[in-house]
Amino acid sequence: MFKILRKLLLNSFLQLILVIVLTSLFYNNLSIDVIRFLLTISTCLRELLVFVLPFLLFSFVAVALSNIQQQGMIFVISLMLTVLVSNFCNILVSGIIGFFLLSDMQACETSTNFSEIFPLFYFSLPKILPTTYSLIAGIIIGFYNSLKPNEYITWSINFIHDCVMKFMKKFFIPLLPIFVGGFMLKLFAEGRMTGFIEHNALICVLICGILWCYLGIWLLIASSFRFSRAITILKNALPAIITAFSTMSSASALPMSLDAARKNTHDKTLSDAVMPLTLNFHMVGDTIIVPIMAMIVMLAFNKPLPNVYNFLMFAIFFVLNKFAGGGVPSGTIMVTLPVLRDYLGFDDSMIAFIIAFYGIFDPVATSGNVAANNFFVVIFQKIMRTIKKTISKNIQT
Repeated sequence: MFKILRKLLLNSFLQLILVIVLTSLFYNNLSIDVIRFLLTISTCLRELLVFVLPFLLFSFVAVALSNIQQQGMIFVISLMLTVLVSNFCNILVSGIIGFFLLSDMQACETSTNFSEIFPLFYFSLPKILPTTYSLIAGIIIGFYNSLKPNEYITWSINFIHDCVMKFMKKFFIPLLPIFVGGFMLKLFAEGRMTGFIEHNALICVLICGILWCYLGIWLLIASSFRFSRAITILKNALPAIITAFSTMSSASALPMSLDAARKNTHDKTLSDAVMPLTLNFHMVGDTIIVPIMAMIVMLAFNKPLPNVYNFLMFAIFFVLNKFAGGGVPSGTIMVTLPVLRDYLGFDDSMIAFIIAFYGIFDPVATSGNVAANNFFVVIFQKIMRTIKKTISKNIQT
């Protein structure tokens, strides 16, 4: 019983739910000085995160791209390009739906009658490298190291990667409830959260519905619009989808995904190559949910929806950042924070809010990622067969 309770308490999803509930119930019982003290801790943690993020982006991208020579350069680059196009199209679909749903919505705004609360002091660290530059550097060094492997480069990027992972897993992620809690207390105490949940409950349900309707289209494409084939694909993938939902981990669902992919494609070699590579990069659930979620947060903080240029820039860097989110709990939203700040105008309160918001949707997003990848491997098999047939015809002629 104690082990089960301990496991529940260590679950990041339940922790975030608990933080939101506790801050909403007891913020009135805390003095302003206590709230400012907790807010100060949150701002210090945020500064540490901002300092570490360029190293996270650089090392994760560089390590991922350095390893692709082991899998076959042409195949992996083709797969990654397909994933990039898919992720970008998913974000565009999400953006169009988000604009359609939210452009005329005003009821979701938070209260504008508030007295702003500030931390006791501000803690700042030097900005060594902009996140955009660190991402580009990771791509360049990663591809260079994949073409001309260098043991010193490999050791260096792996060392940075290991240090970042230790910081995230041993320090920041365990303190994530405190990080979110300080900012949530600020929002509740200022009155900015008034009416948000009841005004946005329907939109939250719609987000889930939109994701699974979108995945339904993927399933139909994978099955060539044959109902019996669609049922078979879904039945094989269901254990992986359920595992992803319950654990909020695509990695935990990988054994079931591999088994499902082998059954659905009848091609062990293709399945074993595609599923692990798409695990951390191809995240349909995130690319559908996060853009709409970001728009909801913008309206909740009385900010206008982004213009076309800003949304496209957000989409481009959000797609590129997908290569850096793997292996970090809540990695998708963490590596997206600089993009949200630079192109959608997110401030500290909005960042804390979307982290908590994403945490609630994490099981849905993760299960969506796993479902999409199970459908994607079948679609990718069709694409490869078409390419092979085309090449074969050209050779014969």
